[in-house]
Amino acid sequence: MRHLLQLEWLKQKHYTLFRVLMIAYAVLLPSALMVGKKIQVPAGSPFNPQTMFFEFPTVWDWLGYIGNWLVFFVLGFLAVLMITNEHSNRTLRQNVITGLHRSEFFWSKVSFMVIVGLAATLFYAGCALVIGLLHADTLYFETVFKSWDMVPRYWLMCMGYMSFGLLVGVLVKRTGLALFLFLTYSMFLEPILRWAVHFQVFKDKSMNFYPLNVFEDLCPLPFSDVAENFMSENNFKLFLTPAEAVVGSVVYISLFLFLSYKRLKNSDL
Repeated sequence: MRHLLQLEWLKQKHYTLFRVLMIAYAVLLPSALMVGKKIQVPAGSPFNPQTMFFEFPTVWDWLGYIGNWLVFFVLGFLAVLMITNEHSNRTLRQNVITGLHRSEFFWSKVSFMVIVGLAATLFYAGCALVIGLLHADTLYFETVFKSWDMVPRYWLMCMGYMSFGLLVGVLVKRTGLALFLFLTYSMFLEPILRWAVHFQVFKDKSMNFYPLNVFEDLCPLPFSDVAENFMSENNFKLFLTPAEAVVGSVVYISLFLFLSYKRLKNSDL
């Protein structure tokens, strides 16, 4: 496995877009949260960005939600490109010719995704701790780590978006078309299926179990009042519970990786 990771790292480290994506994630994750300092609210408003965005324990939730969007674009795109570039540059064919089994090629991608996801998660955790500590008047252990469960959920979210991107890349192979389909399904097709079709026909909790929504609900928008109002009007919650999102994510990640492996094993080079 170490050899496969080294092989994948040699491919990626000189790839300009990989470095651009990683730098963009590292810069945008903390800076996007800092934009909250510019938000002006009326005096007496219950919504106070200076408290909600930067102090424990809510800094975990808000930074996780920002990371949700960044991971979708940055790591999701990276997973698509990891496969489509292999086809564009004919390196997959060359790897197989020189003795690398398709299963080894697949696991080199998955293991690299695991490492990238862990790195992104550790960076998220570090940013949340630093920002929270810098804005805390008084520190209590139970307050600082009250939402610590966001950390493993964040890593699972990274793997979810990347496993979906990997599947799209394996199925489509062409970079431009794969990225287009990745965005189209995520931002248009799934929301249309959920809200314009499913919600109008079934109107029950099952509409929350579409794959990209399951990944999103691992680190959802931290507005509990919105969710409560939706529940009172429709008799089911707007967001999945953390346990439901975790179980659903594990199922979808396993399915996407299995389908990617089967497709890659049987595809033409």
